[in-house]
Amino acid sequence: MSQLQFVIGVKEEIPAKYLKELMELFQKNQEEIYNEKPPTIEYFRRFWCVPLSSGQKRLWVIATTKEEKIVGYGYLSWNVKYDNLDQGHIWVYIKKSERRKGYGKRVLKELVGYIPPQVKIILLEAFGETDGSYFLNSLGKEKSYIEVLSVSDLTTFNREKVKQEAENQRKKALEKGYELIYVENLEHVFHLDFPAFVKMVEKIWNDMPREELSFEDEVVTIKRYQEFIQRQMVLGDCSMFFVAIHKKTSKPVGLTNTSVNKFQPELAKQGDTGVLRPHRGNGLGLALKYQMLEKLLMDTKVERWLTGNAGSNEHMLRINRILKHEPSRKTFLYEFSREELLAKFND
Repeated sequence: MSQLQFVIGVKEEIPAKYLKELMELFQKNQEEIYNEKPPTIEYFRRFWCVPLSSGQKRLWVIATTKEEKIVGYGYLSWNVKYDNLDQGHIWVYIKKSERRKGYGKRVLKELVGYIPPQVKIILLEAFGETDGSYFLNSLGKEKSYIEVLSVSDLTTFNREKVKQEAENQRKKALEKGYELIYVENLEHVFHLDFPAFVKMVEKIWNDMPREELSFEDEVVTIKRYQEFIQRQMVLGDCSMFFVAIHKKTSKPVGLTNTSVNKFQPELAKQGDTGVLRPHRGNGLGLALKYQMLEKLLMDTKVERWLTGNAGSNEHMLRINRILKHEPSRKTFLYEFSREELLAKFND
């Protein structure tokens, strides 16, 4: 086994001489994950420069040869406020030409040694049919969560038919007492009851299927949500929202949001879609998604629309099929206790 060297620290402690090679590795990593043309390198430079959210910490491990060529990297992140303070997340990526040499295991071992004492649960993530999934399967742990990634080819749609159906869905929603409005980035504060919107987001996030994960409910404050959207904007995202407003109360009761990054303008990434429980059964999920489809077709250069849903969320998977989303890959999350990882890697 070749001799490895490790550079460990928060990003400010990673020497500048590694950054160009590291950005290129980030880009390769994302291309392999999604099997799509990745963002330009400028996106990853911004990703590195933009501060993390105030509620999160992250420690990096860069693995290099003795000639100081990067063979892979990993990071450990954890929350320091709001919620789930006992949980952490580890990601490891090894350059394709350097796999099958035990490097992934060595990077993971380094990261495990830095897990803070308050973190009791660690999530490890891999994408189906990649080397990472085979590696995590070898650790002998059952999957705690499976997400189905799917892609819709927007070049196959008839724009006029989509426009007609989107209008039809708007009329149906209006007849049932709901108005569908469009907002972008942080325009919510000007067009709707923003505190009520954030409270709705919190309820939708906490109502999403978690399968076998041990997450506690997330706390979504106005400050936290604004910080989240502002960070995405600095990274180059245009965050597009369609929101269902209950006309009788003037309160937001459902949403769908999709982002398009200026450094990857041909791909749209679907975010949340959800409707508050008292307002389900009115076709709002499909109506909102049709508005987004029309928006993407008419006002953007997007060619492919990527989304991900829990494998158990049959309702959203059915809506995705209506919108021509074809399964492309699965994401697997493995939940380990701190003690399990320490036992595996502290030999």
